[in-house]
Amino acid sequence: MPKPYTPLAVANTFISLFGADRGIEHMKLQKLVYCAHGWWLVSYDDATPHLLDERPQVWKHGPVFDSMYRILKVFGSSPIREPQSLNPFFDTPSVDEGDDNVRHLVHWIWSRYGHLSSFALSDLTHRPGTPWSRVASEHNYRVPFNMAIPDDYIREEFRTIMQRERVPSTAVTEGKDEFGRATA
Repeated sequence: MPKPYTPLAVANTFISLFGADRGIEHMKLQKLVYCAHGWWLVSYDDATPHLLDERPQVWKHGPVFDSMYRILKVFGSSPIREPQSLNPFFDTPSVDEGDDNVRHLVHWIWSRYGHLSSFALSDLTHRPGTPWSRVASEHNYRVPFNMAIPDDYIREEFRTIMQRERVPSTAVTEGKDEFGRATA
């Protein structure tokens, strides 16, 4: 099983696999990593290590991984075409080559959400009843700084999506689309 990854490591894996030509915008990466986190929570039991070593926070523009934001904010809305490092003296983090579970998940998330724009993905995470909106509304939209979205809220949302859309758990855990075809 994988060790928990940084959000940047998962974002870099999206960039390496799908962003070399056109790049992927920072906001889209935030939402893709959030979706990966949510689908991981609903697909694996609590005995499995978390996908990420950080929880998403409630920010004005939706769920955001603070550490990833600090590294990628320099790109603004420009596409990111190359994996990024924490600083010039560190290796560029990414999902381990042999971590098939997480690599399947990244491919599956891209097959499901990769065609959507940053704004469409943002809209998905802002709808009433989403974990982001639940936490924001519980605090009368005056959310304390660094407020993490509870995993239970995220798990509940993605479990509802899984049941409503009849997504088999093997789709997520084995990297297959809704028709059973491999996404990797």
